[in-house]
Amino acid sequence: MILNIDELRNIEFEKIEEDEFWNQSEQKELSIHKVHVYPAKFPSLIAQKAIEYCKKNNYNVGVVSDIFCGCGTVAVEAKRLGYDFYGCDLNPVAVMIARVKSTSYEVASVEKYYKEIVDKYNSTEIKNNYETTNERLKYWYVDSQYNNLYCLKESILSCVQEEKYKELFLCIFSSILKATSKWLTKSIKPQVEPKKEIHDVMYTFEKQYKVFLKAIKQINYKKDTKVEIECKNILEVEKREYVDLIITSPPYVTSYEYADLHQLSTLWLDYTTDYKELRKDSIGSLYNSSKKVYTDLSEFEKHIVEKMQDGAKRKAVERYYVDMNNVVMKAYELLKENGIIVMVIGDTEYKGVKMQNARALAERMLLNGFEILEISKRKILNKFLPTHRDSTGKFSSNKTDRKIYSQEYILIGRKKQ
Repeated sequence: MILNIDELRNIEFEKIEEDEFWNQSEQKELSIHKVHVYPAKFPSLIAQKAIEYCKKNNYNVGVVSDIFCGCGTVAVEAKRLGYDFYGCDLNPVAVMIARVKSTSYEVASVEKYYKEIVDKYNSTEIKNNYETTNERLKYWYVDSQYNNLYCLKESILSCVQEEKYKELFLCIFSSILKATSKWLTKSIKPQVEPKKEIHDVMYTFEKQYKVFLKAIKQINYKKDTKVEIECKNILEVEKREYVDLIITSPPYVTSYEYADLHQLSTLWLDYTTDYKELRKDSIGSLYNSSKKVYTDLSEFEKHIVEKMQDGAKRKAVERYYVDMNNVVMKAYELLKENGIIVMVIGDTEYKGVKMQNARALAERMLLNGFEILEISKRKILNKFLPTHRDSTGKFSSNKTDRKIYSQEYILIGRKKQ
């Protein structure tokens, strides 16, 4: 247990050994976790292990939460294991995916709606809506693909009136948008593939429908559990002493822009007409900076910021540290007395400056009233994230470049009684 900053400063994070507890799983990850591609999704075993840790150490678990719930990994595991769940995320695409994955469906209803959608599509004349669409969508789609996708979306909206099933089929629709566009295959950043083979819209939709249907048939949810997921920044959440266990992985500063990665779904599903608007207030975004001078950084955070040469990026990192302090305060408020928080975070780098995110976050936890029960390290095995950076600090697929993101830290804190 670490009780104060002096004890924390004596820990050499790089020398912490990997703990196999956070890597070992006795079961294969469920199909529901893989129905929609989502970058930097942590494996479901972390949620399982966090709950196991609490039970083993006699900490009460009634309501589980993820305050950066992303695509709903923790929500799925909490519901599957019989716990109520509360989550929030600023990204509307993430919230949609999380809700769909953590909702129970009747297989017969899913099959009925699918048939109706296909019949509607096949009986509808494909109209040319390409010229009047958003310019950003024109950038990503040839006219025929766009028109086919438009007809499919309208067929879904026309045939499915029940809200949870409508969201399910829009999620399936969302999951095919990159495959049917010019987006570079398996690229996590927006990049056109000029010679990409065009995927047939309805063939791809049918293929993804079968993936979702298989996952729905496989999952066995506890029927009496409650799931609440809000499209909201954690800094705006007003709940107090509501949850017993928070399991979360906060954004990594200087990693990448979630708003950019989900721009196709954001635009197609009418969450905004300009995806760049979603960068606003996004914690960890390098576009999220201001001219404000932040005076409440810790000495450790100041030490990192002072190494940065780029003024705008420096301000963004300052803002990140201030936001993360507020996140820790909100997490403390959200937890019940004696509640547990499990934070998963890795260190990043920007133009040669190492962002020691784990140490900075651990320090903020102590300063805001948490006891740190444990600091562990795990090997990153399957995050959908590049593992190398080039000499400028940019992501790289070149295996000869410097390796990063091979490990991440597990910070376990307890709200003092």
